[in-house]
Amino acid sequence: MIFGQRILVVVPARGGSKGIPMKNLLPVAGKPLLVHTAELVRELDWVDRAVVSTDHLVIRQTAMENGLEAPFMRPTELSGDRIGDVDVLSHALTATEKDDGQHYDIVVMLQPTSPLRRAEHVRQTVDKLIDEDLDAVWTVSPTDLKSHPLKQLTVGEDGRMDYFDKRGSSIIARQQLEPVYHRNGVAYALRRESLLEHQSLMGDRAGAVVIEEPQVSIDTTADVERVEAALIAIGSSSMGDRDSDAVKPRRLVVDIDGVLAEAVPELDYASAGPIPDNISRVNALFDAGCHIVLFTARGSGTGKDWTEVTAEQMERWGVRYHELCFGKPPADYYVDDRLVSLPQALALCGLVDPTEYNLNKGVS
Repeated sequence: MIFGQRILVVVPARGGSKGIPMKNLLPVAGKPLLVHTAELVRELDWVDRAVVSTDHLVIRQTAMENGLEAPFMRPTELSGDRIGDVDVLSHALTATEKDDGQHYDIVVMLQPTSPLRRAEHVRQTVDKLIDEDLDAVWTVSPTDLKSHPLKQLTVGEDGRMDYFDKRGSSIIARQQLEPVYHRNGVAYALRRESLLEHQSLMGDRAGAVVIEEPQVSIDTTADVERVEAALIAIGSSSMGDRDSDAVKPRRLVVDIDGVLAEAVPELDYASAGPIPDNISRVNALFDAGCHIVLFTARGSGTGKDWTEVTAEQMERWGVRYHELCFGKPPADYYVDDRLVSLPQALALCGLVDPTEYNLNKGVS
């Protein structure tokens, strides 16, 4: 609480990320992104409550293990990649108040994808909101003049080029350009009225905390490298312990058909071909110390013994595993509360996806 204002921190961390699977659990400098944020929250002793908003059970568990609260699950309708921050924060605020019966005056959003933030950045954002009686305050970074809006161009489908903003045609020298800024994702502070009454992330009266030092909002693996280099430079990363800290061996049960083997008609499994990318992923998990159990429904419906064929395929395809189990009941779909994809399993174990690594390196 600051000057009688009750403050709620919301850490939005959904499970679905198209760019980097399970991005919020991506290991950066030896620990998942979400853990970086959870550790920073512990430095904010003026916060009344800090919650995670997620739709994924493993993210929820990780958050709670590292000090964040998870009194609710984010509903499916708020979990898509086109859902705005206002909807997510409004839900988190009302759900938290329903849980604890409190009334929060200020909501602070801390996105896990900005691990270079510092506690003072967050405090400055809230202080400015209160001191200047604003509706919202965002942290921003100066935009390099090379990327100024008046220097941007568009290229149409016909190949024709034009100015993004017609005023750009009059720019001769950079001295003519007025400084502009971009949001860096470090912190957002908002009044509850902006969210619940005006449904706005900015409100009518917004302010900015300008952060001069470099900030990176992680969207790609290249961003991860930039963040880790920055953390090394400021001496706040134990990179030497990265592998031992990040890799968490787990017991993983992996299906075969449709995951490691191509689906085939008429259940003719002997004619199935391998799925190389997924085999690389399973092998990476095996090498990291995960106990790999292959569990298949082959023969469950027909009674035919596919053991010899399956074992030979796994050996020929180079699949590394510990157990090969049959007897999985055939079904149209399987519903499980611990369901993850192979890219998500890699992220949970602190591993780089080998297929993504090869693409980045230009290896086919």
